[in-house]
Amino acid sequence: MPPKTSPATPRRAKTQREQETRIIDAAADEFRRSGVRHASIERIAENAGVSRSTLYRRFPSKEDLLSSVIVDMRRTLVREVGEKLAGLDPRATVVEGFALAMTIFREDELLTRIFGESPETVDLLTGVGPPQLAEMVNEFSRGIAATLRAAGASMPDRQLRLAAEVQVRMFVSLTSAPSDTLDIADEAELREFAATLLAPMVW
Repeated sequence: MPPKTSPATPRRAKTQREQETRIIDAAADEFRRSGVRHASIERIAENAGVSRSTLYRRFPSKEDLLSSVIVDMRRTLVREVGEKLAGLDPRATVVEGFALAMTIFREDELLTRIFGESPETVDLLTGVGPPQLAEMVNEFSRGIAATLRAAGASMPDRQLRLAAEVQVRMFVSLTSAPSDTLDIADEAELREFAATLLAPMVW
């Protein structure tokens, strides 16, 4: 006979998830306001409505908290880009998606604050460096491939996944080590680059 599950267990797990969400949201606000170096753990805990000890049980260090904030931002980026590309054909999806992702990365207030102060933390967003790289590439590639398929791409699954992966790796490369020949602050130049070199891979 299977063991009985306490009704409190699902509620406790839900409460913990809610606490973590509040902490991450409060940390994002604090990093945006004060920057990473000067962010106050006490203020984050207070704004999240938890004790400092509870915060440290969920996130043992400021680095863990920053990592979770950036992972949350990464997922939000994927979702927002997907929503804004609805209705476009596959090649237009590549062009607009690439330009939009680069623009969000460059102009988002929190991203600007975090990476302007601590450029090395770009690795947390892009996933550069094992084991995050494979995880990030797979996560983004699956999402892009699904978006392109929904937009009408008819190429075989493996080729579509490879085309999506090339786009992800190009994004990683340009955000980690900006190019001297491509101005990522120029949206027209980004679109021309994507239309000329990335979009033709998709059909």
